[in-house]
Amino acid sequence: MRVFIALGSNLGNGEVNLSQAIERINKIYPVVTRSTIISTKAKYIENQPDFYNQVIEVVGHGTARQMLMFLNQVETAMGRVRTIKYGPRIIDLDIIFFGDMIIKEDGLIIPHPSMYERDFVLTPLCEIAPEICCPLTNLTIRDLVVRLHEQKH
Repeated sequence: MRVFIALGSNLGNGEVNLSQAIERINKIYPVVTRSTIISTKAKYIENQPDFYNQVIEVVGHGTARQMLMFLNQVETAMGRVRTIKYGPRIIDLDIIFFGDMIIKEDGLIIPHPSMYERDFVLTPLCEIAPEICCPLTNLTIRDLVVRLHEQKH
């Protein structure tokens, strides 16, 4: 199953943090491809270091909840401490798509509900999977990027 995960980091060496997270993920969920790393200004709380962002595609198995628990363990093992929502973090791992599933459970919403407004998710995702279709909107990632850029102007 095709699964896409967004990674972000703005504490310590962001590029190294992303690489280490991908190594850990790859041990359980084989990494198929990865986008280039982009650097972006923090979106919601601006007075913090810039973020390094990347999206990877992995071979998914099991349930989305199992993957979420694993990704949370990776974040914790790498030193993430959850303090301020949208605040600085050593690593942030979000499931964007889990196959073509639509999931709305307590603490787990897929497709990721904020991805539509996040250029730092859509642009790297478009780099590696422009033709994949969002199961919620039936739009391709390329179309979602175009729509986001039109909304900005």
